[in-house]
Amino acid sequence: MELTEKNYKEDFCAKKISVIIPIYNAEKYIKKTLNSIIEQSYQNWEIIIIENGSEDKSPDIIREYEKKYPEIRMIKGPGKGPGPARNRGLKLAKGDYIVFADADDYLPDTEIFRKYISIAEPTGADIVVSNYARLWEDKILPASKHESFALCSPLSEEFRFRGFFSVGTLSYVWGKLYRSEFLKKNQIIFTEISYAEDKLFNMQCYICNPKYVFLEDVGYVYRKNDVSVSWQYRSDSTENWFKIAYALKGWIEKKNKDPVEYISLTRYLIFFATFFDAKMEYMQHKKRLRAIHKILKEYGDHPVGKKVFCELADRKRPLQINQWMWKAMIRIFSFGMKSKWYLLMSVGVKILITQKVDERLSDTGIRE
Repeated sequence: MELTEKNYKEDFCAKKISVIIPIYNAEKYIKKTLNSIIEQSYQNWEIIIIENGSEDKSPDIIREYEKKYPEIRMIKGPGKGPGPARNRGLKLAKGDYIVFADADDYLPDTEIFRKYISIAEPTGADIVVSNYARLWEDKILPASKHESFALCSPLSEEFRFRGFFSVGTLSYVWGKLYRSEFLKKNQIIFTEISYAEDKLFNMQCYICNPKYVFLEDVGYVYRKNDVSVSWQYRSDSTENWFKIAYALKGWIEKKNKDPVEYISLTRYLIFFATFFDAKMEYMQHKKRLRAIHKILKEYGDHPVGKKVFCELADRKRPLQINQWMWKAMIRIFSFGMKSKWYLLMSVGVKILITQKVDERLSDTGIRE
């Protein structure tokens, strides 16, 4: 049959998008989330909501939507966090593509589904990545755009460093379109860990060599919600990051990949996790220096941490990233950790936090 413009459009519209949303106590936001999907110009979608034991009116609100829209269905979740909930959604999803959303966020563009499909179909993309914005106290603030790494080779250290860490766009499951066939073929699901399961999920995707396509449009608004998992203090955070490091190593072996090729993922993971946990402990324990010291010592004395910081401090091992400031910070910090200068390093970390250097260098920018 001749491929006409009509057939071309019909072919696109035949592709279903499954939207998977875990929900727990989101009565204040869920209407905006659902409406932003319902109002999409591209209408071939289904919404699978995994209700994870909410104690507010979220389930009642969703039931009202279910009555009105047959494409929306709510199922009971496992009650073990967003990762297992998303896995349940993946099992039930009938779509050719998957979109993940959180119950307190929303899509700012009613054309974003159409844009996703229009770029995914002709390119054969496995993952389409859009830009996003952040909502801090009713203010929309743009995050760093993916253009800083999107033009790099996906096999480069620069792509990995910026994509998953300094910019971080590739770490999040939201703001993306995933090809269902790619996830099924590579048996990619969420690992049951207490935090950052989306970062591990996306690293596992990356190791399976997906075809990335980048969309310049802002396709997602991420809301800072102080009661969400992302902003809660976790006493097991250090243990969790090392679990991710071990899981990543196991995944590389399972997929028969060269561990040397992907070693930088683990190195930068531990580097950033150390600072992140040090900051969380510092804020949790009334800004005490000894809280930072405690975390730095835990990371520095751990076999994986010790190995990572020795490798990052070794000047014979070139850091194949372009930003000189990041190179300097990584070398200096890692040398201090290798040398067990934990007290001195604690003072340095406190200064970085106080001066908000971490926020200036991160994808969020200053939040005030």
